[in-house]
Amino acid sequence: MQPTVKNLNLDDLRNGTPGITPAFGGCLCEAAAVCFEDRSHSTGVAMDLKGAFSSQVVAVRWSSVTAQARQCYADMQFAAEFGAYGIAVLLVEQFTSLTVHERSRKGTGFDYWLAPKGSSQPLFQDKSRLEVSGILDGAEAEIRTRMKEKLAQLNRGGVPLPGYGVVVHFAPPESRVGVP
Repeated sequence: MQPTVKNLNLDDLRNGTPGITPAFGGCLCEAAAVCFEDRSHSTGVAMDLKGAFSSQVVAVRWSSVTAQARQCYADMQFAAEFGAYGIAVLLVEQFTSLTVHERSRKGTGFDYWLAPKGSSQPLFQDKSRLEVSGILDGAEAEIRTRMKEKLAQLNRGGVPLPGYGVVVHFAPPESRVGVP
């Protein structure tokens, strides 16, 4: 049976979330698009989604990358990190009832606080955590190792709330989602 194909539009990041401004969302969008194009992918590329959101395929779309964006994100490690944040945000939005509520502070063991869409509950109430990692080009063993590290990091954080670890791999396109 063929997996269901869903669309993930990077330009949606430009709308922001309660915890991501439209300007920063635009940065995440650009970084992800630069990573995909750097790895010779074009808009509409199929990205495998594995793990907690079940095996599916998403078609990732974006507006064309400019020379200025390529120059801005020439540090591909930086681009992979920020691009992975963007992909993870869109995956959470599409496959759960959660959205990014706030950036987490250093030392917590995760990147973002998640909250139910439309929620105005104070921090910790009905919240979840999101820890993200991006790999520009790596082997299967590196993806598995990185996911184990992200889930262990969520467990070490000392926050007894649900969480998601997301590892985004740009070549070939794949995202893995795990829960501790």
